[in-house]
Amino acid sequence: MTVSGQLEAEVYALALGNVYTFGPTFRAENSNTYRHLAEFWMVEPEMAFCDLKENIDLGEALIKSALSYVVANCKDDIDFFHRFVDKNLYPTIETIINENFERLTYTEAIEILSKTKKKFEFAPSWGKDIQSEHERYLCEYFKKPVAVTDYPKEIKPFYMKVNEDDTTVKAMDILLPGIGEIIGGSQREDVYDTLLNRIVEASLDPADYWWYLDLRKYGTVIHSGFGLGFERLVQLVTGLANIRDVIPFPRTPKNLEF
Repeated sequence: MTVSGQLEAEVYALALGNVYTFGPTFRAENSNTYRHLAEFWMVEPEMAFCDLKENIDLGEALIKSALSYVVANCKDDIDFFHRFVDKNLYPTIETIINENFERLTYTEAIEILSKTKKKFEFAPSWGKDIQSEHERYLCEYFKKPVAVTDYPKEIKPFYMKVNEDDTTVKAMDILLPGIGEIIGGSQREDVYDTLLNRIVEASLDPADYWWYLDLRKYGTVIHSGFGLGFERLVQLVTGLANIRDVIPFPRTPKNLEF
């Protein structure tokens, strides 16, 4: 079952320039929340000659373009959801379309979260992942969408480009008001030895990734990509709080029992 088509898409991107995949994605975690599905759909672009900044630029442009199209072409539907589901739907969408997304590093985000008097269920600290409640707070703090970059390498996958500090990676998450994370991506590691070491550090067998390593072994280019959760985008334009309400047949843990 596909977790992501990213690694294979990198092959095509390095051959063709810019590519994308769109299809079902499966998660193995036992996530029983209003934000997660066992099967969801994801849009995954991969771009050659694209660094982290340009990756964020594309993610921001994609979200703004999709929302602008929906507002222009599905006004009756948006009016319905604004009237009966979420009275803040139009203001939220307009903010996302019109505001430049705030950009800050993971370290800066942890600083903001640590200094607030707000009590979180999960205390923020450097080295731990940012939780849903933290994502919501950051969007409320800046009153607009937020892009968080440069996460600790220990909490991110092996394929993300390691920064010069050898502590963080060129990762990025885009967070939206009311939704939280809608995009996760990174600049991909393009140095052969670094990638090999990261695979070993992750307790993976390099022999299983020979074809992926070969993309760097014989010369490569800077390249980046991300995944956008389609159902969360539908949540955004409908104002629906539970992700299970925006997919026809939601698959969740223990949803089908024999």
